[in-house]
Amino acid sequence: MGKLVEWIFQRVYMAMLASAIFWVLALCGGLVFGLAPAGCVLMTLFQQYRYDYKKYHWKEAWALFKENFLATNKVFFTLLIVQALLSYGIYILIQLPHQTILYLLLTIANLLFLLLAPAVYAVYLKLQVFFDFSYKNSLKLSLIGVFLNISAMLKLLLGTILLLIASYFMPALLFFVFIGLWHFFISDVLDPIYQTIQSKLKTEKS
Repeated sequence: MGKLVEWIFQRVYMAMLASAIFWVLALCGGLVFGLAPAGCVLMTLFQQYRYDYKKYHWKEAWALFKENFLATNKVFFTLLIVQALLSYGIYILIQLPHQTILYLLLTIANLLFLLLAPAVYAVYLKLQVFFDFSYKNSLKLSLIGVFLNISAMLKLLLGTILLLIASYFMPALLFFVFIGLWHFFISDVLDPIYQTIQSKLKTEKS
């Protein structure tokens, strides 16, 4: 029982620590421009140190933040713009008079691509920890990664929905716990995608 309590406390404390690091770094980037590099920092630190909170240091976090500021923001805002355009497309299609099957299919297609963008971003956060790739290749590989392991993507969807529901009823936890917890969650749940890509790269080299 004591070990279980210690395990739960350690996870909650780490989620709070990671969330604090995330928001401080995000504010350093003017919030809007700090979200993506802050997420990158959490993913990198968690991959290196897992739940060993003593190894999480501000100096290293700040260095990672500055190093990845431009690259992560380029990907983040590209996907954000895509989402905005798709959302506008859905709005226009809904407003059109004389709705037809074609308009309905286009609306559904836009909606599916709208849901795809956050998944691509989550995969990108996972992969950028391991690969130093160009802007174009990062988008391409992250998009491909979404379809490499459907089970992982379903877990990502379910886990994210549950966290959003919990955040609705306990909004304070979204800021102080769930942000860190979500990054830890996607780091683990998307690991099969990284393993698949890594194995394919090794096969091609050999």
